[in-house]
Amino acid sequence: MILFFFCGMLFAGSIAIHGLMDGYNPILKTSNKRYDAQIVKRSNAYSIYRFGPYFTSSSTRTADSNGNKYPNDYVRVMQTKTTKTGTYAKLRYFNQNIGWMNVKGLKPVSFSQIAAATMKQYDVSGSAILASAGSKHTVTVNNGFANAAKKTANSSDGTVLYPLASLQKAMTGAIIQQLISSGNLSAGTKLSRYYPQVKGSSNITIQQMLSMSSGLDNNDTTPAKVMTENQAYTSMLKRLESTGKMTYDYSDVNYVLLAGIIAKATKQSYVSNLKTRIINKLGMKNTKVVDSNNIDTSSIALSYSRKATTDYTSPQSVSLPRLSAIPGAGNMLTTPSDYYKFILGLQNGSVLTAKQYQQLLSYGTVYSGGMYVTQNGVKYNNGSFGGQGYHSGYFATTGNYHMAIVFENQDPLGLTPKDFVKKMYQVATYY
Repeated sequence: MILFFFCGMLFAGSIAIHGLMDGYNPILKTSNKRYDAQIVKRSNAYSIYRFGPYFTSSSTRTADSNGNKYPNDYVRVMQTKTTKTGTYAKLRYFNQNIGWMNVKGLKPVSFSQIAAATMKQYDVSGSAILASAGSKHTVTVNNGFANAAKKTANSSDGTVLYPLASLQKAMTGAIIQQLISSGNLSAGTKLSRYYPQVKGSSNITIQQMLSMSSGLDNNDTTPAKVMTENQAYTSMLKRLESTGKMTYDYSDVNYVLLAGIIAKATKQSYVSNLKTRIINKLGMKNTKVVDSNNIDTSSIALSYSRKATTDYTSPQSVSLPRLSAIPGAGNMLTTPSDYYKFILGLQNGSVLTAKQYQQLLSYGTVYSGGMYVTQNGVKYNNGSFGGQGYHSGYFATTGNYHMAIVFENQDPLGLTPKDFVKKMYQVATYY
């Protein structure tokens, strides 16, 4: 035992000597606590090292010698190590580890600050809610004006409403799934059962309509006044075209007729089903359905354009008649916070069970039940009205652990509206 102890001391001493020869700076303390931070741009900016500065022979190998590559950017601290020369943080920028920096070059920040700063960075006018780690870790951020002339700020508290546009299709799909699960309908139910006057309807199924592969297409319309639900169905039947091409082709007509099928199958209007099964059940108190003129338009965010670097040009009001013409596909006004209640209800049993939700997403390989399903583990959708600055977007992991819902009333700077929603999702994922 004495010999073993003596040999062990020699071995340990050998490692220590070898380490010193290699320029090893002993680590005094390690912490795996993660937090969000901002790189502080100073005249004496700290370097970002490729390797931990405890390897002194490698400490001069910098990924960014003066911190110029990431000035004032937000990063995620993944780990810290303390040596006699200071404490250094391992940094992740979105999904890439970029190196190590002395913590004196960092300023701790909150997830909310990062989300708000991202909206400002891209000069987005709108409101968003993000989940960074499930429903218990959400933030709501707003930027810009809903009405620039009146200085009405964008908000998700119900004082400002936004057109939901195509994100409504998931609500229509969810009610159809409820009817399928209860046996009132099946994925193979033919359109001809409810709308035999549509050309080729005996060859078109509910599943094909849910997946936008029915061969149906339509022209948009803006009627002179707000339509009733039945008037909208009649209008769509006159405007649709049945091409016979059963491949993916996005068109509102599918979900307008699905709304009509809901009304016929339940013998209650689509709006009545929507309120009973979703809106009232989930407590979506700031959600309105456009099926009459009884809507206070002063609470609806205006649409704006950007002219060069000038914000809030070409203000436009949303056309309620235009929305009323597409029940089931975009005739609602709401807030990101209210829509988030629906998103949660889609999987927690309030609207659908997790199993029913998975079934809803199984009807197509591109689009199914109101969501794009082209990426494993991720579901998303976007909505807009041509010629206006309104855009609604949802992007999330299947269980909404990481999620972004963004409603815009002016396009972002340097990104498409869709790409900005994805950017906010990345913020929710990596910070």
